[in-house]
Amino acid sequence: MGSQALQILRQGVWASLTGGWYVDPHQSTFSNCFHLYLWIFLLAFPFLLFM
Repeated sequence: MGSQALQILRQGVWASLTGGWYVDPHQSTFSNCFHLYLWIFLLAFPFLLFM
């Protein structure tokens, strides 16, 4: 029960607060890093265009 609640917090609440990004332990390190950098780029790109 405790690990299921932790999984819901990690994948549900954290992902919704950050716009969909979370570390998936079942994916490779490359996949998690790629997803993180893609998320950062998509977050920052509109601000860079505005400036």
